[in-house]
Amino acid sequence: MGEPLHNDVIYVAVNQDVRESKSTLLWTLKTFPAKKVCLLHVHIPSSLNSSSCVLDESEINSIQELILKNSYDSLHKYRDICTNKGVKEEDVDISLISGYDVGEGIVELIYQNNIKKLVMGAAADPHYSRGMSITSRKAEYVSQHAPHCCKMWFICKGELIKTREGSFGLGNQSDSRKPSRGRGRGRGRGRGGDDHTDDSRRNEEDKLKSNGSPPKDFICPISMEIMRDPHVAADGFTYEEKEIRTWLNGGNDKSPITGARLAHRHLTPNYTLRSLIKDWLHLHPNYKH
Repeated sequence: MGEPLHNDVIYVAVNQDVRESKSTLLWTLKTFPAKKVCLLHVHIPSSLNSSSCVLDESEINSIQELILKNSYDSLHKYRDICTNKGVKEEDVDISLISGYDVGEGIVELIYQNNIKKLVMGAAADPHYSRGMSITSRKAEYVSQHAPHCCKMWFICKGELIKTREGSFGLGNQSDSRKPSRGRGRGRGRGRGGDDHTDDSRRNEEDKLKSNGSPPKDFICPISMEIMRDPHVAADGFTYEEKEIRTWLNGGNDKSPITGARLAHRHLTPNYTLRSLIKDWLHLHPNYKH
């Protein structure tokens, strides 16, 4: 019998290749029948750029659009699987984000959608074996970096491999967010489920409260002001969306930080960093820039 979800939405992370995630989705529909389903997908854009191939920018953009269309076509096939199993079409939703790391993208979608229940693959189906553990790097990353309030089931070849219980007594969602690592690329320190995670989180929050200056990762490298709408560019660095678009629209095709040529002009919202900045501003209502 399926596990009751009290009318919660069940989220399922799926790959572009339907064959890779079909068994995970079918496990979800069997375990949680007649529930609302949201399909999560991290779209990986092409790395083509006009400086490294004979194609011009319009041709590269056409390829990018085709790749994105293929992603949506796959999501529609997953939706058909849901409806064929009795889920109402209006109860199947889609959430897609573009990025360059699937694990990080899924974590960002968890924060963005305030996800409490997530199902994803533990490994590719051919790697299944009795008594196995998670072997997928992206699944391991999500298990370690997703907020505590998100319960997760990891599946391989239609079998439950691991469950990460959600901890709903830790306060609001922002309490379980972890500081970004590097230059605001949305990665977190610590490991989900680690006994020391709560202490680390409290220590980080205490530091934020006691320090009147925002962390350097919160500052846009172009404007040198705290970001409100951080986006990741092709160089992997995070900028205020308005500033980096102005930079790109001004005819610049190189990274403002490294000076290397940018592979493309696409920007990806950094939802995790945006949430951290929002939390910091909430703790510092008198901050002015």
